[in-house]
Amino acid sequence: MYDPLIEQAEEYLRSLYVQDNYAAQLKRMLAELMAEGEANADAACRALKLSRRTLQRRLKAEKTSFNKVLQEVRAVLAINYLSDKRLKALEVALLLGYSSISSFTNAFKSWYDLPPAEYRQRFLAQV
Repeated sequence: MYDPLIEQAEEYLRSLYVQDNYAAQLKRMLAELMAEGEANADAACRALKLSRRTLQRRLKAEKTSFNKVLQEVRAVLAINYLSDKRLKALEVALLLGYSSISSFTNAFKSWYDLPPAEYRQRFLAQV
């Protein structure tokens, strides 16, 4: 059940490099910024060399928003990070830009209908 999720997450991340719209550029940038602990709108706008309003307009034209893109990237990266048993759940939460494990757990439940600990337990049972 979880192998397809992991494959989907990896395929999604690879697909970002062939897309050339603002949402895809933002997704790539956010994935990089999360690793640096700076996944926020201001840092993304600086990196993309766009004003906040310009980015907002361009994303709106693509029928999305900064928060939607951020959540999509977090959801995909969460699966990848949780697949690495060396990372603790708190470390995954911090890598994704959450300030607490409870915030991350609530977000993960909203994306995948189960808590991250249960996902990890099921995933590791299959490996």
